[in-house]
Amino acid sequence: MLPVDPDHKLMVYFTAMGKASADFAVVLMEYVAQLELCDREFAEEILMRLLVISKTKAARLLQRAEDLTGRPVVLRALAEGRIDEGKALMIVDLLSTLSAVHAAIAEQDFLAFAETHNYTATRRHAVRFIDKLDPKAAERRHKEKRKQRLVEKIPQDDGMCLLRMFFPALQASLIYDRIDRIARALPKDHRTLDQKRADVTMDVLMGKETGAPQGQVTVYLTMPMGSFLGLSNEPAILHGYGPLPAKIARDVAANGIWKRILTDPVTGIAEDVTTYRPSAKQRELIHARYPTCTAIGCNRPAHRCDLDHCCPFDGTNTTVDNLRPKCRRHHRMKHESNWKCENLPDGRHVWTTPNGKTAETEAVPIAEPVLIDEPAPF
Repeated sequence: MLPVDPDHKLMVYFTAMGKASADFAVVLMEYVAQLELCDREFAEEILMRLLVISKTKAARLLQRAEDLTGRPVVLRALAEGRIDEGKALMIVDLLSTLSAVHAAIAEQDFLAFAETHNYTATRRHAVRFIDKLDPKAAERRHKEKRKQRLVEKIPQDDGMCLLRMFFPALQASLIYDRIDRIARALPKDHRTLDQKRADVTMDVLMGKETGAPQGQVTVYLTMPMGSFLGLSNEPAILHGYGPLPAKIARDVAANGIWKRILTDPVTGIAEDVTTYRPSAKQRELIHARYPTCTAIGCNRPAHRCDLDHCCPFDGTNTTVDNLRPKCRRHHRMKHESNWKCENLPDGRHVWTTPNGKTAETEAVPIAEPVLIDEPAPF
């Protein structure tokens, strides 16, 4: 009997979770459909009693089931294990602001991309695709989502409480950067950085002195010049978050400090940064090419990562081709475990797992590639 591949076994069970989610969505909608019309309004109360769950959980299950069954192609991809539930719900949500024609075009593209990319990369790709397909969709989505901004208190066990805030991405990034800068400026003590951020947040919101200089609040936006000038609506990239509607980025850019980044016209990948200090230029170019940690699935912003020498430092190889951003955890993983990595000439960064499997990350285009003799995707 052949030995069982542990990776395959894990994938089988992971796929089964997706099928179970898809099946549950169908069964739940069938259950609601058999209720009399006067009872469907109160389906949440029925689920609360039947499944012994909260009203919030019941409402979430109903909404998920309705969303998924409303997009049969996405539901089938979930049931077949080609995507997981998180990607499926994200795709359904992004399609919701598009016309039926545009949604049908985008749906196939998103699903194909999602099969080989993680959630964050898929979302970034999908947002850029929508902006090309329907430039006004991003603004419509942002306006609707902005109406949902909130602050809520969620009691937790052991005398703790979760304070949840839902803000526009740009403002949230500025708030987080301010908290992070203050926390990092505090003297070393027994607290972790997360604990310091929490303490700083409490002090700031309660009007207390933080005990550390606040410094300049900074966010990093990468935006095509044509979009900045209003000639197109290509989204900007908010580092550590993803695509941001062009109109919002233009408002920020009016008072921002800008640097020119030259890109390869075929791939859209960053090639050069105009600046006067070589070391800073090198760092900024790497951050432009790789906006997050280059470990698989890690989304820590590059400017909060180490710059790792993929090939060990030999005194001469501190080059753009040899350096990649890695957060401290994944930097340690490379040096202290059986994971290995290498850089390929085309910018891909390949990881080899302890059991010999490979996966890769790619340089991220920050401009639309120039397509030569190639038809538009729509």
